[in-house]
Amino acid sequence: MGNVCCLLDACTVINLIHIDEDDFLLKKIKSLELKKSKPIEILIDELVFKEIQVNVNDRLKSGLSKYSDSSRIKGIRKEIDQKLSFFRGKKNRSGEMISELGNEYYEQIKNQVGYTKKINGELCSTAYALYLSRLDEKKVFFYTDDYPAKDFFSGYFEFQQIGQIKDTVDFLILIYWLDDDFNKNQLTRVLSELYSQYAIEVALLRERLEKFHNEKVNGAFIKSKKEIAFKLKDLINKLQKLEFENIQSYFEYFEVNKTKCKELFEIIKHYYSVFQIESNNQSETLLEKIKRTNCLIEAQRIYKWNDLIAS
Repeated sequence: MGNVCCLLDACTVINLIHIDEDDFLLKKIKSLELKKSKPIEILIDELVFKEIQVNVNDRLKSGLSKYSDSSRIKGIRKEIDQKLSFFRGKKNRSGEMISELGNEYYEQIKNQVGYTKKINGELCSTAYALYLSRLDEKKVFFYTDDYPAKDFFSGYFEFQQIGQIKDTVDFLILIYWLDDDFNKNQLTRVLSELYSQYAIEVALLRERLEKFHNEKVNGAFIKSKKEIAFKLKDLINKLQKLEFENIQSYFEYFEVNKTKCKELFEIIKHYYSVFQIESNNQSETLLEKIKRTNCLIEAQRIYKWNDLIAS
């Protein structure tokens, strides 16, 4: 695993912070960085870290009962701030990169890959990954749970021989493989907690949308905003069935039409992580991958190197 760099996206870091109990994962990551033999380098793009700072506390506003006690929230915020300090030390120095390559570097990458969205964490991470692969001769693994972004940039990573784009499940398995003291029960626990994070977000979004529909979508609403009412009902049905195929198109629709129904878009925007687990006919969602991985653990199909050489 020598000369390998793990570049983390905002959603992955936020998930790691929220599923980590007693700094279990942070201690594992730190031990891998300090290994005398072939340490793993962990990096975060500067814009990505800003996104983490803005969004890491959003789940405290989710309405979950465990966040209803103000004194408990204060303690959780303190824990989050401490974990955030750990990841702050992983920020890249993009200023150095830009001074070397020029201010137009991000725009050049954007045009090269045909990216139509504004410059964001995923694009900046891709640009930084290319920089690392060329100037530092590193093999870069970019970890993100934003599946639409993962699908979009994966071809560029492969064609440019940068490395690969993975998700938080893959990152947790990497830590498990490399740490002799990370056992299968612990891996199952953190994967189950990751599943719960997303499952709860889906359930909360569905409940908020159903409440909005029951209280606000009346005859007058349908008459003036018929298409919005139809899209809302359709989205609720998809969430009820846990169907995530092309679900980000719903987010994009409500974003384009946010002036027609600002309150509805504010609800949807708050649960953006749900729209990041989009799937298509050829791929599984993150939730499906977690369930499959836990089945592989139970069937003893996930091995460490020492397991293989000892058998």
